[in-house]
Amino acid sequence: MCADAADAVKDGYNILIISDKEVSRENVAVPSLLALSAIHQHLVQEGLRTSTGLVVETGLAREVHHFAVLAGYGAEAIHPYLALETIAHNSDLVASQIGEDRAVENYIKAVGKGLMKIMSKMGISTYMSYCGAQIFEAVGLSEEIVETYFRGTSSAIGGVGIFELAEEMIKLHDDTFRHRESHAHSALSSGGEYEWRIGGENHMWTPDAIANLQHAVRGNQWESYKQYAQIINDQSERN
Repeated sequence: MCADAADAVKDGYNILIISDKEVSRENVAVPSLLALSAIHQHLVQEGLRTSTGLVVETGLAREVHHFAVLAGYGAEAIHPYLALETIAHNSDLVASQIGEDRAVENYIKAVGKGLMKIMSKMGISTYMSYCGAQIFEAVGLSEEIVETYFRGTSSAIGGVGIFELAEEMIKLHDDTFRHRESHAHSALSSGGEYEWRIGGENHMWTPDAIANLQHAVRGNQWESYKQYAQIINDQSERN
C-alpha cells in the first residue's frame, strides 16, 4: 500500500482514498488507522506528503475518538460509511421524529463538535494544525510497531505486535461473517466494550462481583467478601 501510494502521488494524484469497503468473506480489512499511518509516514519519508491529501473511508470509525485518532495521524477527511448507513437504516428506531436525513446530519454535527472540543483542550484552533500532529500516546503496542508505523508517538509500555493485530482482525472478520450466515435477521453482539455484557469483553465489575460485595457490606458476610475478592483477583490475572 505504501509503495502504491507513493507511485500514485508521483503519477500526479493529489487525493488518495484509503478504503476498507471492499472487505468480503475472503478479504480481511487492515485496520484503518494502521493503513493510514503507514502510508502517511511513508509519504513523509519520501518527501511526497505535501503533494497529496489522504481520505479514509472506513467502517471502523464510529465514535469521536476514532475520528480524532485518524485525523491525528494524517487523515484530511474521513468517511464513516458504516456508521452513516447504520443510522440511515435504523433512523425509524433511533430518531423516528426527525427522519433519516436529519439523523445523519445530527451525527455529523456531533462528531464535528466532539473534534472541536478535543482540539480546544490541546490548544489547537484549526483542523489542519491537528491533522498529522500525532498528539497521542500508544498503549498496548509493541515498540517495533510504534517505530515502524507510528514513528514519533510516545509509548511508555510495550504490547502486541503486528501478528497479534492480524489475529484480532481475522477473528473479528470471522465472527462477523459467521454471524451473518447463521443469524441473518438478528442483531450483532454489543461486544461489552464499555460495560459488562454476556459473551463480551472481560471487566472487573461483573454482576457476581457486585452482588457478593453488596452482600458482604450489608450483611457483614466474610464468605461473600472472599468470593468477591476471588472474582476480582481472577479478573486481574486474566486481563
